[in-house]
Amino acid sequence: MSANNLQFIPKLIDTVCIRAGDGSSVQIAIGTIQRIAALRSYNNYDNSRDWMEKLSNAYVVALATRSADQLLMQHIQNELNAHFFIACRDCRNASIGLPIIREKLFPTLKLLREHANSLIHHLDDPVNRGIADLNVEGVFDYCHHLFQDNIDALLKSRGSEKPGVTH
Repeated sequence: MSANNLQFIPKLIDTVCIRAGDGSSVQIAIGTIQRIAALRSYNNYDNSRDWMEKLSNAYVVALATRSADQLLMQHIQNELNAHFFIACRDCRNASIGLPIIREKLFPTLKLLREHANSLIHHLDDPVNRGIADLNVEGVFDYCHHLFQDNIDALLKSRGSEKPGVTH
């Protein structure tokens, strides 16, 4: 068991997921529940007692971040679907499918997501042993990139139906 790839301190994530919007609206980040789960494990990583707890925290970070990433891509796809009518499902997936959106709009996120996928698939298979080939820090970079560097993409406005009432 090589613990070298567990020896790092995650970068600070200090963005907020709820902001005041225009007028009486607020901006709430997509994937807030996933963000809470990810950041709880993200922030506890450095205080982990042993390598198993670190690995457990990394697994939660990977799952929750990947889930929030998926929600963001689905939100963008839904927005695009509202503006473009593409009847053929295969044509729609080829032009505005989730992997295409991620690749074209968020290329760094796409690359970092591979670290989360590798960790999740590796740990989900009981045949696998050791973690020396996993980039655990890359999982945390993926989380940081989504929740810190791309916070503006995650935020969406929610206006009120009545003046003075916010959601």
